[in-house]
Amino acid sequence: MESVRENAMDQSSGKETTIVDNEVYNLLSSLVNKLQGLAAYDKYMEDGSANDSLWKELRQQDEKAARRLLAQLDQMATDGKLKAS
Repeated sequence: MESVRENAMDQSSGKETTIVDNEVYNLLSSLVNKLQGLAAYDKYMEDGSANDSLWKELRQQDEKAARRLLAQLDQMATDGKLKAS
């Protein structure tokens, strides 16, 4: 997934500009990381090892976090906060 950030600098303030609110960007970035982690844990469990119970536990934690992030994004969409600026 390409970054949502434009990596452009605001001439007047010198701050990085984005097309979405920073809160939205942070939620999306965190969600992508959790989803990548879920895929990795699935692969690790397919490989089979003595650590399978660890991968399963960590996967469950990341899935719970991903669902929480999705719920927060859904709430922001409902509140009209999930839109390009």
